Amino acid sequence: MIVGLCIDSVRNSLKDILKTLFVWKIMIWLLAMVVYISIFIYGFYQAGLWTPELLKDTIFYMLFSATVSMFKASKISEGKHFFLQMLKENLKLGIVFEFLIGQYPFPLWIELFIIPMAVLLAGMQGATRSDTKSGIVNKLIKFIWTIAGVIVICHVSYSFIQHIRDLLSIDTLRQILLVPNLTLIFIPFLYALSLRIVYEEQFVLLRFKLKNKKLQRFAERQAILKFKNDLTGLKRWVNRWNLSRPQTRGEIVATINDFKAQQQLEKAPPTVPPQLGWSPYWAKELLSDEKLRPTFYDPVYEGKWAARSGNLKLDKDWSGNGINYSVTGTKLVANELELRLTVYEPPKIGSLGITFREKALILYKVAVGSEPPLKLNSSLINLKKLKFKHGCYYITLEKSTWGNITEGYDLIFIISTTPQLQPII
Repeated sequence: MIVGLCIDSVRNSLKDILKTLFVWKIMIWLLAMVVYISIFIYGFYQAGLWTPELLKDTIFYMLFSATVSMFKASKISEGKHFFLQMLKENLKLGIVFEFLIGQYPFPLWIELFIIPMAVLLAGMQGATRSDTKSGIVNKLIKFIWTIAGVIVICHVSYSFIQHIRDLLSIDTLRQILLVPNLTLIFIPFLYALSLRIVYEEQFVLLRFKLKNKKLQRFAERQAILKFKNDLTGLKRWVNRWNLSRPQTRGEIVATINDFKAQQQLEKAPPTVPPQLGWSPYWAKELLSDEKLRPTFYDPVYEGKWAARSGNLKLDKDWSGNGINYSVTGTKLVANELELRLTVYEPPKIGSLGITFREKALILYKVAVGSEPPLKLNSSLINLKKLKFKHGCYYITLEKSTWGNITEGYDLIFIISTTPQLQPII
Protein backbone atom coordinates (compact mmCIF):
# COMPACT_ATOMS: atom_id res chain seq x y z
CA MET A 1 0.00 0.00 0.00
CA ILE A 2 2.84 2.39 0.87
CA VAL A 3 4.59 1.75 -2.46
CA GLY A 4 1.30 2.17 -4.33
CA LEU A 5 0.54 5.49 -2.62
CA CYS A 6 3.91 6.80 -3.80
CA ILE A 7 2.69 6.57 -7.40
CA ASP A 8 0.70 9.60 -8.64
CA SER A 9 -1.72 7.61 -10.81
CA VAL A 10 -2.57 5.28 -7.91
CA ARG A 11 -3.18 8.21 -5.55
CA ASN A 12 -5.45 9.92 -8.10
CA SER A 13 -7.41 6.69 -8.64
CA LEU A 14 -7.78 6.30 -4.88
CA LYS A 15 -9.24 9.80 -4.66
CA ASP A 16 -11.86 8.93 -7.28
CA ILE A 17 -12.70 5.69 -5.46
CA LEU A 18 -13.12 7.52 -2.15
CA LYS A 19 -15.33 10.17 -3.80
CA THR A 20 -17.53 7.41 -5.21
CA LEU A 21 -17.61 5.55 -1.90
CA PHE A 22 -18.72 8.60 0.06
CA VAL A 23 -21.73 9.33 -2.16
CA TRP A 24 -24.63 9.75 0.26
CA LYS A 25 -26.72 6.91 -1.24
CA ILE A 26 -23.87 4.46 -0.72
CA MET A 27 -23.02 5.82 2.74
CA ILE A 28 -26.64 5.41 3.91
CA TRP A 29 -26.62 1.72 2.98
CA LEU A 30 -23.17 1.17 4.49
CA LEU A 31 -24.30 2.78 7.76
CA ALA A 32 -27.53 0.75 7.62
CA MET A 33 -25.44 -2.41 7.17
CA VAL A 34 -23.30 -1.57 10.23
CA VAL A 35 -26.40 -0.85 12.35
CA TYR A 36 -28.17 -4.00 11.08
CA ILE A 37 -25.25 -6.31 11.86
CA SER A 38 -24.62 -4.57 15.20
CA ILE A 39 -28.20 -5.30 16.31
CA PHE A 40 -27.71 -9.00 15.61
CA ILE A 41 -24.25 -8.96 17.25
CA TYR A 42 -25.92 -7.68 20.42
CA GLY A 43 -28.41 -10.53 20.17
CA PHE A 44 -25.56 -13.03 19.67
CA TYR A 45 -23.82 -11.53 22.70
CA GLN A 46 -26.91 -11.96 24.85
CA ALA A 47 -27.25 -15.56 23.64
CA GLY A 48 -23.60 -16.35 24.37
CA LEU A 49 -22.66 -16.75 20.69
CA TRP A 50 -20.39 -13.70 20.57
CA THR A 51 -17.71 -12.22 22.83
CA PRO A 52 -15.62 -9.02 22.59
CA GLU A 53 -12.65 -11.18 21.51
CA LEU A 54 -14.47 -11.67 18.17
CA LEU A 55 -14.67 -7.92 17.47
CA LYS A 56 -11.68 -7.98 15.09
CA ASP A 57 -13.16 -10.90 13.08
CA THR A 58 -16.54 -9.13 12.99
CA ILE A 59 -15.01 -5.91 11.65
CA PHE A 60 -13.07 -7.91 9.05
CA TYR A 61 -16.32 -9.58 7.96
CA MET A 62 -18.02 -6.20 7.54
CA LEU A 63 -15.10 -4.75 5.55
CA PHE A 64 -14.12 -7.65 3.32
CA SER A 65 -17.22 -9.81 3.01
CA ALA A 66 -20.40 -7.85 3.75
CA THR A 67 -19.28 -4.69 1.92
CA VAL A 68 -18.11 -6.65 -1.12
CA SER A 69 -21.43 -8.53 -1.20
CA MET A 70 -23.30 -5.22 -1.06
CA PHE A 71 -21.55 -4.01 -4.22
CA LYS A 72 -22.66 -7.25 -5.93
CA ALA A 73 -26.28 -6.75 -4.88
CA SER A 74 -27.24 -5.38 -8.30
CA LYS A 75 -26.49 -8.82 -9.82
CA ILE A 76 -28.55 -10.81 -7.33
CA SER A 77 -31.73 -10.60 -9.41
CA GLU A 78 -29.85 -11.89 -12.48
CA GLY A 79 -28.66 -15.11 -10.83
CA LYS A 80 -31.10 -17.86 -9.91
CA HIS A 81 -28.99 -19.34 -7.12
CA PHE A 82 -27.06 -16.38 -5.69
CA PHE A 83 -28.14 -16.83 -2.07
CA LEU A 84 -27.95 -20.63 -2.24
CA GLN A 85 -24.37 -20.39 -3.51
CA MET A 86 -23.58 -17.86 -0.80
CA LEU A 87 -24.89 -20.25 1.87
CA LYS A 88 -22.95 -23.19 0.43
CA GLU A 89 -19.73 -21.21 0.47
CA ASN A 90 -20.19 -20.21 4.11
CA LEU A 91 -21.62 -23.44 5.52
CA LYS A 92 -19.24 -25.94 3.92
CA LEU A 93 -16.93 -28.12 6.01
CA GLY A 94 -13.94 -26.46 4.35
CA ILE A 95 -14.48 -23.49 6.70
CA VAL A 96 -13.26 -25.64 9.60
CA PHE A 97 -10.13 -26.58 7.65
CA GLU A 98 -9.52 -22.93 6.68
CA PHE A 99 -9.90 -22.02 10.35
CA LEU A 100 -7.32 -24.62 11.33
CA ILE A 101 -4.88 -23.39 8.68
CA GLY A 102 -5.26 -19.89 10.12
CA GLN A 103 -4.72 -21.23 13.63
CA TYR A 104 -1.56 -23.18 12.77
CA PRO A 105 0.50 -21.41 10.09
CA PHE A 106 4.03 -22.44 9.19
CA PRO A 107 7.00 -20.50 10.61
CA LEU A 108 7.36 -17.01 9.13
CA TRP A 109 10.33 -17.82 6.88
CA ILE A 110 8.38 -20.73 5.32
CA GLU A 111 5.29 -18.56 4.77
CA LEU A 112 7.43 -15.90 3.08
CA PHE A 113 8.91 -18.58 0.82
CA ILE A 114 5.53 -20.13 0.00
CA ILE A 115 3.86 -16.93 -1.25
CA PRO A 116 6.20 -16.08 -4.19
CA MET A 117 6.52 -19.78 -5.10
CA ALA A 118 2.72 -20.17 -5.16
CA VAL A 119 2.36 -17.08 -7.37
CA LEU A 120 5.09 -18.36 -9.72
CA LEU A 121 3.53 -21.84 -9.98
CA ALA A 122 0.04 -20.44 -10.54
CA GLY A 123 1.34 -18.17 -13.31
CA MET A 124 3.20 -21.04 -14.99
CA GLN A 125 0.12 -23.26 -14.74
CA GLY A 126 -2.07 -20.59 -16.34
CA ALA A 127 0.46 -20.13 -19.18
CA THR A 128 0.80 -23.85 -19.92
CA ARG A 129 -2.81 -24.95 -19.47
CA SER A 130 -3.89 -24.29 -23.07
CA ASP A 131 -0.53 -25.23 -24.66
CA THR A 132 -0.45 -28.90 -25.69
CA LYS A 133 3.34 -28.77 -26.03
CA SER A 134 3.70 -27.93 -22.33
CA GLY A 135 1.68 -30.91 -21.11
CA ILE A 136 4.59 -32.41 -19.15
CA VAL A 137 5.27 -29.09 -17.39
CA ASN A 138 1.59 -28.76 -16.48
CA LYS A 139 1.54 -32.28 -15.02
CA LEU A 140 4.66 -31.51 -12.99
CA ILE A 141 3.06 -28.36 -11.55
CA LYS A 142 -0.08 -30.31 -10.61
CA PHE A 143 2.12 -32.90 -8.90
CA ILE A 144 3.88 -30.14 -6.92
CA TRP A 145 0.49 -28.73 -5.87
CA THR A 146 -0.57 -32.20 -4.72
CA ILE A 147 2.58 -32.66 -2.64
CA ALA A 148 2.15 -29.18 -1.14
CA GLY A 149 -1.46 -29.98 -0.27
CA VAL A 150 -0.46 -33.22 1.46
CA ILE A 151 2.21 -31.35 3.47
CA VAL A 152 -0.32 -28.72 4.58
CA ILE A 153 -2.86 -31.39 5.59
CA CYS A 154 -0.20 -33.29 7.56
CA HIS A 155 0.98 -30.10 9.28
CA VAL A 156 -2.57 -29.04 10.22
CA SER A 157 -3.53 -32.57 11.34
CA TYR A 158 -0.41 -32.86 13.55
CA SER A 159 -1.03 -29.42 15.08
CA PHE A 160 -4.69 -30.27 15.64
CA ILE A 161 -3.81 -33.47 17.51
CA GLN A 162 -1.19 -31.63 19.58
CA HIS A 163 -3.65 -28.90 20.61
CA ILE A 164 -6.95 -30.78 20.52
CA ARG A 165 -7.82 -29.84 24.10
CA ASP A 166 -7.43 -26.13 23.32
CA LEU A 167 -9.64 -26.44 20.26
CA LEU A 168 -12.45 -28.34 21.93
CA SER A 169 -13.78 -25.26 23.67
CA ILE A 170 -16.78 -22.99 23.40
CA ASP A 171 -14.51 -20.09 22.32
CA THR A 172 -13.27 -22.06 19.31
CA LEU A 173 -16.83 -23.00 18.38
CA ARG A 174 -17.88 -19.34 18.54
CA GLN A 175 -15.00 -18.36 16.25
CA ILE A 176 -15.79 -21.10 13.70
CA LEU A 177 -19.51 -20.27 13.64
CA LEU A 178 -19.07 -16.49 13.47
CA VAL A 179 -18.91 -16.15 9.66
CA PRO A 180 -21.75 -18.63 8.94
CA ASN A 181 -23.94 -16.88 11.52
CA LEU A 182 -23.20 -13.43 10.13
CA THR A 183 -23.85 -14.66 6.58
CA LEU A 184 -27.24 -16.11 7.52
CA ILE A 185 -28.43 -12.91 9.15
CA PHE A 186 -26.98 -10.74 6.36
CA ILE A 187 -28.94 -12.41 3.54
CA PRO A 188 -32.26 -10.58 4.27
CA PHE A 189 -30.40 -7.24 4.24
CA LEU A 190 -28.80 -8.07 0.88
CA TYR A 191 -32.17 -9.10 -0.50
CA ALA A 192 -33.76 -5.80 0.58
CA LEU A 193 -30.85 -3.92 -1.03
CA SER A 194 -31.21 -5.84 -4.30
CA LEU A 195 -34.95 -5.02 -4.37
CA ARG A 196 -34.17 -1.34 -3.85
CA ILE A 197 -31.57 -1.30 -6.62
CA VAL A 198 -33.75 -3.05 -9.20
CA TYR A 199 -36.78 -0.88 -8.47
CA GLU A 200 -34.68 2.28 -8.72
CA GLU A 201 -33.21 1.13 -12.07
CA GLN A 202 -36.65 0.38 -13.50
CA PHE A 203 -38.14 3.62 -12.20
CA VAL A 204 -35.37 5.56 -13.95
CA LEU A 205 -36.39 3.85 -17.21
CA LEU A 206 -40.04 4.69 -16.53
CA ARG A 207 -39.19 8.37 -16.13
CA PHE A 208 -37.74 8.40 -19.64
CA LYS A 209 -40.85 6.75 -21.05
CA LEU A 210 -43.46 8.67 -19.08
CA LYS A 211 -43.07 12.45 -18.90
CA ASN A 212 -46.06 13.24 -16.65
CA LYS A 213 -44.65 13.27 -13.10
CA LYS A 214 -47.97 12.47 -11.45
CA LEU A 215 -48.39 9.44 -13.70
CA GLN A 216 -44.78 8.49 -12.96
CA ARG A 217 -45.44 8.40 -9.23
CA PHE A 218 -48.71 6.53 -9.78
CA ALA A 219 -46.96 3.95 -11.99
CA GLU A 220 -44.21 3.50 -9.39
CA ARG A 221 -46.73 2.97 -6.57
CA GLN A 222 -48.68 0.46 -8.65
CA ALA A 223 -45.49 -1.39 -9.56
CA ILE A 224 -44.50 -1.74 -5.88
CA LEU A 225 -48.00 -2.86 -4.86
CA LYS A 226 -48.51 -5.34 -7.71
CA PHE A 227 -45.02 -6.79 -8.28
CA LYS A 228 -43.58 -6.74 -4.75
CA ASN A 229 -40.57 -9.10 -4.94
CA ASP A 230 -41.26 -10.24 -8.52
CA LEU A 231 -38.26 -8.44 -10.01
CA THR A 232 -38.30 -10.40 -13.25
CA GLY A 233 -41.95 -9.50 -13.80
CA LEU A 234 -41.22 -5.85 -13.05
CA LYS A 235 -38.44 -5.74 -15.67
CA ARG A 236 -40.63 -7.42 -18.31
CA TRP A 237 -43.51 -5.01 -17.63
CA VAL A 238 -41.25 -1.95 -17.99
CA ASN A 239 -39.70 -3.44 -21.12
CA ARG A 240 -43.18 -3.76 -22.69
CA TRP A 241 -43.99 -0.10 -22.08
CA ASN A 242 -43.15 1.12 -25.59
CA LEU A 243 -45.58 -1.38 -27.14
CA SER A 244 -48.67 -0.17 -25.25
CA ARG A 245 -47.58 3.38 -24.23
CA PRO A 246 -50.20 3.87 -21.47
CA GLN A 247 -50.99 7.54 -20.80
CA THR A 248 -53.69 7.36 -18.13
CA ARG A 249 -54.02 5.71 -14.72
CA GLY A 250 -56.54 3.26 -16.08
CA GLU A 251 -54.26 2.25 -18.94
CA ILE A 252 -51.32 1.75 -16.56
CA VAL A 253 -53.40 -0.53 -14.33
CA ALA A 254 -54.66 -2.37 -17.42
CA THR A 255 -51.10 -3.09 -18.62
CA ILE A 256 -50.20 -4.54 -15.22
CA ASN A 257 -53.36 -6.67 -15.14
CA ASP A 258 -52.71 -7.92 -18.69
CA PHE A 259 -49.16 -8.84 -17.76
CA LYS A 260 -50.29 -10.64 -14.59
CA ALA A 261 -52.78 -12.61 -16.69
CA GLN A 262 -49.91 -13.50 -19.04
CA GLN A 263 -47.88 -14.82 -16.10
CA GLN A 264 -50.79 -17.05 -15.07
CA LEU A 265 -51.07 -18.27 -18.66
CA GLU A 266 -47.38 -19.22 -18.61
CA LYS A 267 -47.97 -21.39 -15.54
CA ALA A 268 -50.84 -23.29 -17.19
CA PRO A 269 -50.65 -22.79 -20.99
CA PRO A 270 -53.59 -24.02 -23.10
CA THR A 271 -53.29 -26.99 -25.43
CA VAL A 272 -52.61 -26.07 -29.07
CA PRO A 273 -53.89 -28.28 -31.97
CA PRO A 274 -50.96 -29.55 -34.14
CA GLN A 275 -52.34 -27.99 -37.32
CA LEU A 276 -52.09 -24.54 -35.72
CA GLY A 277 -48.63 -24.96 -34.22
CA TRP A 278 -47.25 -25.43 -30.72
CA SER A 279 -47.69 -23.98 -27.27
CA PRO A 280 -44.92 -21.34 -27.18
CA TYR A 281 -44.04 -22.25 -23.61
CA TRP A 282 -43.59 -25.90 -24.59
CA ALA A 283 -41.71 -24.98 -27.78
CA LYS A 284 -39.15 -22.97 -25.79
CA GLU A 285 -38.04 -26.12 -23.99
CA LEU A 286 -37.55 -28.37 -27.04
CA LEU A 287 -33.76 -28.10 -26.97
CA SER A 288 -32.25 -29.17 -23.68
CA ASP A 289 -29.08 -27.08 -23.92
CA GLU A 290 -29.32 -24.15 -21.48
CA LYS A 291 -27.76 -21.72 -23.98
CA LEU A 292 -30.43 -22.63 -26.57
CA ARG A 293 -33.31 -22.03 -24.19
CA PRO A 294 -35.16 -18.85 -25.26
CA THR A 295 -36.02 -16.18 -22.76
CA PHE A 296 -39.56 -14.98 -22.10
CA TYR A 297 -42.17 -15.18 -24.84
CA ASP A 298 -43.25 -11.55 -25.16
CA PRO A 299 -44.88 -9.25 -27.75
CA VAL A 300 -42.44 -7.68 -30.21
CA TYR A 301 -44.49 -5.73 -32.80
CA GLU A 302 -47.94 -5.57 -34.44
CA GLY A 303 -49.39 -8.59 -32.65
CA LYS A 304 -46.28 -10.71 -33.16
CA TRP A 305 -44.80 -12.55 -30.20
CA ALA A 306 -41.31 -14.06 -29.96
CA ALA A 307 -38.68 -15.57 -27.72
CA ARG A 308 -35.03 -15.95 -28.62
CA SER A 309 -32.16 -17.79 -26.99
CA GLY A 310 -28.61 -16.65 -26.47
CA ASN A 311 -25.75 -17.91 -28.62
CA LEU A 312 -24.26 -21.38 -28.27
CA LYS A 313 -20.56 -21.00 -29.08
CA LEU A 314 -17.43 -23.08 -28.95
CA ASP A 315 -15.10 -22.51 -26.02
CA LYS A 316 -12.24 -20.11 -26.77
CA ASP A 317 -13.80 -19.09 -30.10
CA TRP A 318 -14.00 -15.30 -30.26
CA SER A 319 -15.02 -15.14 -33.92
CA GLY A 320 -18.73 -14.71 -33.19
CA ASN A 321 -19.73 -18.04 -34.75
CA GLY A 322 -22.79 -19.35 -32.91
CA ILE A 323 -26.15 -21.07 -32.88
CA ASN A 324 -29.40 -19.56 -31.62
CA TYR A 325 -32.97 -20.78 -31.39
CA SER A 326 -36.13 -18.67 -31.65
CA VAL A 327 -39.88 -19.21 -31.33
CA THR A 328 -42.35 -16.83 -33.01
CA GLY A 329 -46.13 -16.63 -33.35
CA THR A 330 -49.12 -15.05 -31.65
CA LYS A 331 -49.99 -14.69 -27.98
CA LEU A 332 -51.30 -18.25 -27.60
CA VAL A 333 -49.75 -20.13 -30.52
CA ALA A 334 -46.19 -20.49 -31.81
CA ASN A 335 -46.29 -21.16 -35.55
CA GLU A 336 -42.60 -20.98 -36.41
CA LEU A 337 -39.48 -22.54 -34.89
CA GLU A 338 -36.11 -21.35 -36.17
CA LEU A 339 -32.63 -22.72 -35.53
CA ARG A 340 -29.92 -20.49 -36.99
CA LEU A 341 -26.20 -21.06 -37.43
CA THR A 342 -24.37 -17.75 -37.87
CA VAL A 343 -20.86 -18.11 -39.28
CA TYR A 344 -18.60 -15.05 -39.32
CA GLU A 345 -15.39 -16.99 -39.95
CA PRO A 346 -15.93 -20.40 -41.65
CA PRO A 347 -12.37 -21.69 -40.92
CA LYS A 348 -13.09 -21.42 -37.17
CA ILE A 349 -16.44 -23.21 -37.20
CA GLY A 350 -14.92 -26.45 -35.86
CA SER A 351 -17.51 -28.82 -34.39
CA LEU A 352 -20.21 -26.11 -34.34
CA GLY A 353 -21.54 -27.33 -37.70
CA ILE A 354 -21.96 -30.86 -36.33
CA THR A 355 -23.70 -29.46 -33.24
CA PHE A 356 -26.10 -27.48 -35.45
CA ARG A 357 -26.99 -30.59 -37.45
CA GLU A 358 -27.59 -32.61 -34.27
CA LYS A 359 -29.80 -29.89 -32.75
CA ALA A 360 -31.76 -29.49 -36.01
CA LEU A 361 -32.50 -33.22 -36.15
CA ILE A 362 -33.57 -33.23 -32.49
CA LEU A 363 -35.81 -30.21 -33.08
CA TYR A 364 -37.44 -31.92 -36.07
CA LYS A 365 -38.02 -35.17 -34.17
CA VAL A 366 -39.61 -33.50 -31.14
CA ALA A 367 -41.57 -30.72 -32.92
CA VAL A 368 -42.86 -32.82 -35.84
CA GLY A 369 -43.20 -36.06 -33.92
CA SER A 370 -41.42 -38.35 -36.39
CA GLU A 371 -37.90 -39.43 -37.36
CA PRO A 372 -36.02 -36.96 -39.60
CA PRO A 373 -35.87 -38.05 -43.27
CA LEU A 374 -32.52 -38.90 -44.86
CA LYS A 375 -32.78 -35.94 -47.26
CA LEU A 376 -32.81 -33.53 -44.31
CA ASN A 377 -29.71 -35.11 -42.80
CA SER A 378 -27.98 -35.00 -46.19
CA SER A 379 -28.85 -31.33 -46.77
CA LEU A 380 -27.58 -30.41 -43.31
CA ILE A 381 -24.27 -32.15 -44.01
CA ASN A 382 -23.82 -30.63 -47.48
CA LEU A 383 -25.33 -27.21 -46.61
CA LYS A 384 -27.84 -27.51 -49.47
CA LYS A 385 -31.19 -25.72 -49.78
CA LEU A 386 -34.21 -27.89 -48.94
CA LYS A 387 -37.99 -27.37 -48.73
CA PHE A 388 -40.59 -30.03 -48.09
CA LYS A 389 -43.85 -30.70 -46.24
CA HIS A 390 -44.57 -33.36 -43.66
CA GLY A 391 -48.19 -33.55 -42.51
CA CYS A 392 -49.19 -30.04 -41.48
CA TYR A 393 -45.58 -28.86 -41.10
CA TYR A 394 -43.47 -26.96 -43.65
CA ILE A 395 -39.72 -27.53 -43.32
CA THR A 396 -37.15 -25.18 -44.83
CA LEU A 397 -33.35 -25.19 -44.85
CA GLU A 398 -31.73 -22.08 -46.34
CA LYS A 399 -28.14 -20.91 -46.65
CA SER A 400 -27.71 -17.16 -46.91
CA THR A 401 -24.21 -16.07 -47.93
CA TRP A 402 -23.15 -12.54 -47.00
CA GLY A 403 -20.75 -11.91 -49.87
CA ASN A 404 -18.13 -10.38 -47.58
CA ILE A 405 -14.39 -10.96 -47.43
CA THR A 406 -14.64 -13.67 -44.76
CA GLU A 407 -17.30 -15.58 -46.78
CA GLY A 408 -19.65 -15.56 -43.82
CA TYR A 409 -23.13 -17.05 -44.01
CA ASP A 410 -26.30 -18.00 -42.12
CA LEU A 411 -27.68 -21.52 -42.15
CA ILE A 412 -31.37 -21.30 -41.24
CA PHE A 413 -33.54 -24.28 -40.34
CA ILE A 414 -37.28 -23.51 -39.97
CA ILE A 415 -40.26 -25.64 -39.03
CA SER A 416 -43.54 -23.79 -39.64
CA THR A 417 -47.26 -24.40 -39.85
CA THR A 418 -47.72 -21.46 -42.23
CA PRO A 419 -46.67 -22.12 -45.85
CA GLN A 420 -46.37 -18.50 -46.91
CA LEU A 421 -43.79 -17.76 -44.20
CA GLN A 422 -40.30 -17.53 -45.68
CA PRO A 423 -36.94 -17.19 -43.90
CA ILE A 424 -35.92 -13.60 -43.31
CA ILE A 425 -32.50 -13.23 -44.93
